[in-house]
Amino acid sequence: MANTVRFLMTNIVNNVILPPLQYGDANSDDSEVEQQTELMYEDNTIWRAVHDADKIAIDRLIDANPDLINERGAVGDCPIHLIFLSGTDIHLEIARDLILRFPTMVTQTYNKSKYYGENILHIAIANRNPTMVEWLLSNDRLEPYRQQLLTARATGSFFKIGEVSYYGEVPLGFACCTDQWNIVEILLKYGADMDVTDSNGNTILHMLVICNLPDMYTKFKTRWIEQKNMHNNTKITDSKSTQPSELWNRLNKDRLTPLTLAADLGQAKMLSWLLDERKRTQWSYANVTCALHPLNQLDIDIHPDRKQRSLSVLEIMIKNNNADLINPTIVSLIDKKWKSFAYPIFVRRFSFTFLYLLVFLATTMLRQPRSDKTVNELDEKTGITNGKNSSGFEYLLYTIGHTIVIIGAAFQSAYEVHEIRRLGFGNYWKIKGSIFLENCLALSFCFCIFTWEILRLFGMQQYETQILAFASLIGWSNMLYFIMPFHFTGPFVIMIYKMFFNDVLRFFIIYLIFLTGFAQSFSILFNEYGLQGYMSSIKQCFLGLLGDFDLDYYIKGEYPLTSVMLLIFYIVLITILLLNLLFYWSITLVNGYSPLI
Repeated sequence: MANTVRFLMTNIVNNVILPPLQYGDANSDDSEVEQQTELMYEDNTIWRAVHDADKIAIDRLIDANPDLINERGAVGDCPIHLIFLSGTDIHLEIARDLILRFPTMVTQTYNKSKYYGENILHIAIANRNPTMVEWLLSNDRLEPYRQQLLTARATGSFFKIGEVSYYGEVPLGFACCTDQWNIVEILLKYGADMDVTDSNGNTILHMLVICNLPDMYTKFKTRWIEQKNMHNNTKITDSKSTQPSELWNRLNKDRLTPLTLAADLGQAKMLSWLLDERKRTQWSYANVTCALHPLNQLDIDIHPDRKQRSLSVLEIMIKNNNADLINPTIVSLIDKKWKSFAYPIFVRRFSFTFLYLLVFLATTMLRQPRSDKTVNELDEKTGITNGKNSSGFEYLLYTIGHTIVIIGAAFQSAYEVHEIRRLGFGNYWKIKGSIFLENCLALSFCFCIFTWEILRLFGMQQYETQILAFASLIGWSNMLYFIMPFHFTGPFVIMIYKMFFNDVLRFFIIYLIFLTGFAQSFSILFNEYGLQGYMSSIKQCFLGLLGDFDLDYYIKGEYPLTSVMLLIFYIVLITILLLNLLFYWSITLVNGYSPLI
């Protein structure tokens, strides 16, 4: 019977009591929890006495062995931690008595990875006990340990970023992130540092953005400004410091301020609130208000005064492709930037590119690398003369156009190299969307032009002509970038871009697998060995994709039945199934959603 009762009590404590005591961590290590539970129910132990709040037993055990106050539990805790976790009036009265007898125990922290660094002040704040917080910091006997209490950092895995209990490590962060301004006032009264940062570089304002606490953000920011003004005359600021003086402009290790952190986390309401909080009202007339919105952090800083600058809200929105963050302020900024700066620059670039491509087109038309036979045939039909009979004026035009093409490619290459050096090679290729398309086309075009010129100088006309053909296609494809921003043509270009890099690419990969397999099968059935035979089978399979297959070719083979069966299977699988699947995915892209597979 006794064993049954003990088993039931162990399960109750393990599943009901202990999880709330450890802030609701559903993923705590089972073995450690079980060991801790067993310790609490072992007779004649400090853990049993603490759990039962048996002051007489605690005093008796500690008097017999004072080192028991330093004993460690299964999760790295000391008896004083378990007393604070219990949190009843009786437990806290025992805690006061023990602390006054052994003041150094207030500096004890968890020493195992789960809750490493947590002290009794952290626990008192998490349990929302301002009375105990005040007592720990105000008691004269504990004054030598006050700074240790205030600066202790809870860095265990339970308090890491991304966890529910990520509260900024220090007690001040715990109080702010749990929305307890009364405890914040107590901590500040006894010297808590408002400029403190955690191991991720996050200030208290960063933490309040993560916890989505705008009211606490306002209170803390106001108090920080008051404290700064109070000490402004006595505190000398280092002119060489690269750290911004304003708390809300400071960067964490991800180069994010509180404002840009809200954008990075996708917190649309918090971002909107922060933008509204930053604005400055110039004047008001009835329902009309003139407000100024600072552009720092919101837009890219084109004149950074420090080497390490913050990512802007617009950069983060583009990087994360998060349209939920768009609000009237950001829309107004984008609209004004487009009309005032981007549109004139864009039109100028469009004009130069279009004129350049026209010159390139004229140059290829005036180019005369054909053989005499081919040119004579064209002369009879079109009246166009060959290079030998062309006028000096046409040759002059060709020379000028050719020079412009080479110079234009050189300037474009220099610009792209400058961008690579400015952004870094990795970041240059990480850019997504239309800029990525433009970068790829521009570099490919420049490469083709320079290759064409080198081959021309070495007289390699056969390869020169082929490279020039690719350069022409790539050059005019670059015009897609310039018609993308307009409502009339932009959506179609975007659909083509997405279809090519998503649906068509997937189709090509799958089709390539089937093409390789079927081509090998047909080459075996028709005894077409060697590379030439295999390429012939690939050609037949590709013609089958287009519906241009010769059934008699398969019937006249050595294995007509097997060949026809494979052909039918190929047609059903590729022509009917895969092509229709490609069309289906394209339609879903146009409709704005993707099916789940």
